Amino acid sequence: FFFFFNEGEVILQNQKPLACHRTLANATTRCGRCLKETRDGAFCDECASNARREFADFERKYVDMTALNQYCANNGGLKFPLLCARIAAMILSGSLNEQTLEWLCHASNVNNQETIPPQWIEEARLLSAAFNGTDDGLITPEWYAGVTSRLHLNAFRVEIPPTSSSTTSSDWKSAMVASLDAITTGRGSGSAIYVLPSLLNHSCAPNVDVKWESGDAAVTLRASDDVAPGEELTITYIDANASIDARQRALEPYGFTCACARCVEDRQRST
Repeated sequence: FFFFFNEGEVILQNQKPLACHRTLANATTRCGRCLKETRDGAFCDECASNARREFADFERKYVDMTALNQYCANNGGLKFPLLCARIAAMILSGSLNEQTLEWLCHASNVNNQETIPPQWIEEARLLSAAFNGTDDGLITPEWYAGVTSRLHLNAFRVEIPPTSSSTTSSDWKSAMVASLDAITTGRGSGSAIYVLPSLLNHSCAPNVDVKWESGDAAVTLRASDDVAPGEELTITYIDANASIDARQRALEPYGFTCACARCVEDRQRST
C-alpha cells in the first residue's frame, strides 16, 4: 500500500512508547511512566495501576537505584542506564518480551567483553548490583551493551512542550525558558523507545516532524512537507539547521555519513 500525505497531516498519532524514563532532573516533576507533568513526581492517575503491574512493584521490592543514579548524576546526567534499568524491570515483571528490542539496528561490534566500552561494563556492573541478584542472570555486560547500543541509535529525547495551565504569565515564561534550555542542553523530559518511529531513517531534509502533542511521552508524526506515494519517511537525528560540517560531526556517533539530497547539494556548493 502506498499513501500520500499533505504537509501538516498526521502520519501516526499518539503512539505510546515501548519503554521510557524521565531524566534525573525531572524525577520530582514528571510521571515515572508517561512523563506527564505531576506535582511531586508520583505516577499520574492514569498510570498508577499500570505502572505497578508493568515495573513499579518489582522496582520497589527488589531494586536499589541509589548508586546508579549517583553515577549518572556524576557523569552529566546520563539517561540510557536509567532506561536500561526500566527495560530490565519490565522484562522481569513480564510486561516486555526480552526479544522485543532485537529488531532495532545496533552496533554489531560490541557483543563481547573485549569490544564493549569500559564505561558500559561499569554501568552494567552498577545495574546488576542495583537488582541485587533478582535479575535471573539477565543483566550481563553483553546484554547491557546490546540494549544500550540500540538505545544510542534508536531512542528519542522526549521534548514535551510546557502546558498552558500555568496560573501566571511569569510561570508560563519560566516554563518556556526551562523547555528551551532542556532542548539546548539535550536534557528534555526523558528518553523513550517506540515501535514505528524508532525505525525511521535520518535525513538532513526530513519529511516528517516528531512531536509530543498530548502532554506525555506519546509521540505524533506529522508530514513536514508533501509526501508522495512510495517516498521514504525520514526524520532528523540532529539539528538540521546546522552547517553541513556541524551536521556530519553530530552524526558521527550514529556511524554513517549522510548522503541525503541536501548534503549532496551542500557539498557541491562548497567545492
